[in-house]
Amino acid sequence: RILSAHSAAPGGSSRRSVSPRSGSSTHAPAHASRAMSAALATAPMASARATASAFARRSGRASAARGTSASVPHRRRPSLARRAAAVDVIPPVEEDDEVSPTDSIDDDDLPFDLDEYKAVVKLLVTFQEPDWVNPWSNKTAQRSTGSGCVIRRHSKGGGGVILTAAHVVANATFIQVQLANSPEKHVGKVVSVLHEVDLALVEVQEGLEDVEPVPLPLGKEVRLPKLREKVYVLGFPVGGNDLSITEGVVSRIEVQSYSHSHARALAVTVDAAINSGNSGGPVLSQTTGGLVGVAFQGYAGSSVENQGHMVPAPVVDRFLRGWDKDKDAAQKEPRLPSLGVHLQLLNSPSLRKFLKMRDGQTGVMVTHVEHGSSAEGTLKSGDVLMEVDGVKLANDGSSVFLGQRLAMVAILQARFIGDEVPIKLLRDGEEMTKVVTLKALRQLVPRGQYDIRPPFVLVGGLLFQPLSLEYLQSWGGDLKDAPTHLVEEYYDGISGPDKKEVVVLSQVLSDDVNVGFTFDSVGLDYVASVNNQPVADMEAFVEALRKGVHGADEFITLEVTRGNVRNVVVLEVAKLKEADELIQERYQIPTRHSVHFRDIHEK
Repeated sequence: RILSAHSAAPGGSSRRSVSPRSGSSTHAPAHASRAMSAALATAPMASARATASAFARRSGRASAARGTSASVPHRRRPSLARRAAAVDVIPPVEEDDEVSPTDSIDDDDLPFDLDEYKAVVKLLVTFQEPDWVNPWSNKTAQRSTGSGCVIRRHSKGGGGVILTAAHVVANATFIQVQLANSPEKHVGKVVSVLHEVDLALVEVQEGLEDVEPVPLPLGKEVRLPKLREKVYVLGFPVGGNDLSITEGVVSRIEVQSYSHSHARALAVTVDAAINSGNSGGPVLSQTTGGLVGVAFQGYAGSSVENQGHMVPAPVVDRFLRGWDKDKDAAQKEPRLPSLGVHLQLLNSPSLRKFLKMRDGQTGVMVTHVEHGSSAEGTLKSGDVLMEVDGVKLANDGSSVFLGQRLAMVAILQARFIGDEVPIKLLRDGEEMTKVVTLKALRQLVPRGQYDIRPPFVLVGGLLFQPLSLEYLQSWGGDLKDAPTHLVEEYYDGISGPDKKEVVVLSQVLSDDVNVGFTFDSVGLDYVASVNNQPVADMEAFVEALRKGVHGADEFITLEVTRGNVRNVVVLEVAKLKEADELIQERYQIPTRHSVHFRDIHEK
């Protein structure tokens, strides 16, 4: 099972969220893998189905009661759970004395003076997550800690930029930065974040005067580490305030599932311990002392020891190039691009023969093109993708890229949105080259959402909101108790011109205006049409409601469904405005719609 949450302070309440800082362990379901999968073509499209063979995964902030530390609780049996070595959820602790770095490794082996090393910092974060069940409200604010490293100092003043993991600062409301060996804390703010690969930048305006930034690889120096290459992981794990350093070697390089975003991207496994609180800390080369990665998740459980994961230097470099403070430089959209296709592997000789592939030709077959994707209008079902951006594809969907055999997604994620990428393909036995302009993928059911407010609208006591993984996880992280028809949309739903989102009737607040339409009868259905017109997404749904309210018809008819079972909900237009005002007051709801929409009663 994929695990995406971790620890709470003793006595703290559990929290239903995809965030790696949840108060109790949550799981995402593991379903059997299919050969037909978008995982090879898109990072965001890869769901738990495409990564079911991976170990269960967990993002953790170790928590602590006031003044004491607490380890990650294991209420379930996560013997093979993978933990995103996130952060330490704690109440504020004031340090009166200076701290000294941990001296657990022979200093002669280090490419830097550990006693004078100040580039690794501790981040103290206050964060507040939205309530996806009652989307007009927030959950209780919490405190947490993580790690980061200074990568740039401002030319004037004592400010600079700190690189950390995205889940350390996700949903942050207040951030403080504390240098190693110093009791002083400085206010920071997030200036860039890419949740898909768990990276973020935090800026401070003071306190970095004497800090030498971590050396970053540039140009041809940007590379994947070699297997068995020795590295050091630095950070502030749970259990103390001193800078901690662990050593290990690179043991695996592959495309993996990121527990924070539920996206697939390039990652590196090391056998150095990455514990809760280490997240966001730098992974440094033994030979140069330069950055080779950022720690972001590790394995949890007694049967798996001293294994962790880092975001490798090529992914970090792409993120930093996408964020450029130079006004004269071309600005790059930081989000990851995607082809937006479903693929089938071509390991079958009979299938290759059927597709008129000759000896020496290899690739993967397109089985579906997502609506609105990069490939729409260029690629077709039945096309055999042989090369992407000049890199040859094998029949299992892998390719040799950056000196390693990796999944095709790694090629695409080295590019930016808006880039034009040549694709060599076989169509009806004929070779040809098509050029695709890369776009970000819009998922039918979003996942890995942070730093946003949930969209919703309340009309006639009926609450509507788009289906998301965060909402589904209100039934539990493993989704086993979530409504089956909604879970099926999460895993198998296909978007199209008339279906870009799944609009769910998530609550019924009883009132005279909706008598007879109970939650048991129509609750958790999703909307198929309004006044016999299909609704593609929340925006179209709200606009259809507005037209109904200000139109000439006496009723607004909503067709809702659970797949093959359909129901009709009817609202009387003349009663709606007064009823909406009374319902809002009666149920003490601050607003009838999210900031994404206007009030439907406004013309």
